[in-house]
Amino acid sequence: MRAGRSMEPVRRLAPIMASGVASVFKLLIATLAFCGAYFGVAATGGPAVPARAGETAAGEQVRTVTLSAQAMPVEMGRAPRPGLVTVGAAESGAPCPRAYHAQSFLAGGAGRAAAYEWSLRRWNPGRHAWKTVKVSAAGRVLGGPRTVEWRPRVAGAPGWYRVELAVTGGRTIAGERFKVTC
Repeated sequence: MRAGRSMEPVRRLAPIMASGVASVFKLLIATLAFCGAYFGVAATGGPAVPARAGETAAGEQVRTVTLSAQAMPVEMGRAPRPGLVTVGAAESGAPCPRAYHAQSFLAGGAGRAAAYEWSLRRWNPGRHAWKTVKVSAAGRVLGGPRTVEWRPRVAGAPGWYRVELAVTGGRTIAGERFKVTC
């Protein structure tokens, strides 16, 4: 009887088993780290850590505006400030507004005509860019300063939108973005 000889194969396998268990443990930790990073990016729709607070991946400033029937950014009784486009829901009290009211103030000089055109743009998250979805007919302001308005409709296309006003001379005024949820 050789009792010492029967334990010899186990002693030779112990270091191999220990290194194998260590490798499996390392692979498990690496897999968990990768899955956590992947699902973190997938859940946010972009990088898990943004460049800076208040900026998109493209570097442009973003300010979120939530529209409601109680406090509309567009007030019918007052003229907006020059160089600013304001947008609000045109259908107050509706659970899902489809019509919006945009307005801006054009400070044209006396005797000069200023042509303008409105555009409704939607954020394309796949391309990280604004895409024009609707354009108004061109308008013209003669004479002095005037408030201009547009009433775009959005139906069945939820997402982030903004209204832009292009004025003669290559100047474009972009309004703040707003979210359409239905």
